[in-house]
Amino acid sequence: MRTRKILLGTLAAAVAAPLALAASPANAATALTNTSFEDATVSFTDGYSVVDAGHQTLTGWTAGGEGVDIVDKALWNADEGSRSIDLNAFNPGSISQTIDTVPGQTYDVSFAMSGNPDANVPAGAKTMNVTAANAITPFTYNTAVEQNTTADMKWKDQTFSFAATGTSTTLTFTSTTTTEGPSPAGVSAAAGPVIDDVRVETAPNTVKTKVWNTWTGGSVSSTTAPKATDPAWHPTNGDPQSTLHKAENHKVNEPYFVPKGKSGGAWFMWSEVETTA
Repeated sequence: MRTRKILLGTLAAAVAAPLALAASPANAATALTNTSFEDATVSFTDGYSVVDAGHQTLTGWTAGGEGVDIVDKALWNADEGSRSIDLNAFNPGSISQTIDTVPGQTYDVSFAMSGNPDANVPAGAKTMNVTAANAITPFTYNTAVEQNTTADMKWKDQTFSFAATGTSTTLTFTSTTTTEGPSPAGVSAAAGPVIDDVRVETAPNTVKTKVWNTWTGGSVSSTTAPKATDPAWHPTNGDPQSTLHKAENHKVNEPYFVPKGKSGGAWFMWSEVETTA
């Protein structure tokens, strides 16, 4: 199995005593069953076995649409273990599994994707949607471009994220591939997107903090604000207690000028950084 790394971005470090905003809920374990589709008591004909809609032949997963194929390594190589799923049996199908989640928590989903390289079906885009909570994410694998074969499926790693809206979330992989092949007779869309090695992990909690900055770039006009990206902004310690400077009275990354005396003054700004808990 290849190791997948989900890049969540480089986050700036917070300064001392920042003003903390709301953090996401604490991490929660996810228990996705049969992640590489090895657990299914089936008999293979020509290297695959059809799972009809509504059946739970595939432990932990429920088939939908027009059904799916469990494909054994005798037909093509899997990304993980010896089995994978073609989301088209004879027409577009789907598989679903419901997992426990924490409302508001973000989860990262990773999986391997390929496409059925059946020579009886024109090579081209194998498309599908992945649904979780309110997120619907489309994915495409183009067999004409990748030129994959049963001996080398040229698996591609895919990732997406979703925010849970309840204590349980249904993860669904649905084919949208409808390309018809010339044979065997009467079979349409029998070669769809192929998936394997599905993983769900809790994303790191993100904490947003507001930081108060003083501009130290020299004299400026009271009517011409320095840019929010100017490197001369200097983060200060703590939350200023003055009503004039309190965070709720200013927008993030919008400099504001405070006059001092008859001809002086200074620029200030609230910025925001993210850290992972």
